[in-house]
Amino acid sequence: MLRLTAKFAVIIFACCSFYIVNVSIALDGKGIYLNKCGACHKGGGQAKAFAPTKYASTQWNRFFRRNKHKRKKDITDIFTVDEVKAIKKYLCDHAADSDQPEAVGLR
Repeated sequence: MLRLTAKFAVIIFACCSFYIVNVSIALDGKGIYLNKCGACHKGGGQAKAFAPTKYASTQWNRFFRRNKHKRKKDITDIFTVDEVKAIKKYLCDHAADSDQPEAVGLR
């Protein structure tokens, strides 16, 4: 019985670990920003590249609250609601007025 319980515990732990790792990867704001936003905001993309420090956190919050991106391109079919939240958090956490400004852009 003890072996069966130990095997069951290992299986549960492995499944939970796999789920937690996948969720944290899926909601990595910087990764989503660099990969998905970068599709248009770098290289041959149509939009200009920019770093989180381009704006202050209040400006990023207003941008997302007012859905300013929609005026040029509707991205609701490209990003999930959780991805948008993760991107917004990343941009605000590394904005010009943040404790950890990040000047790295999409180049």
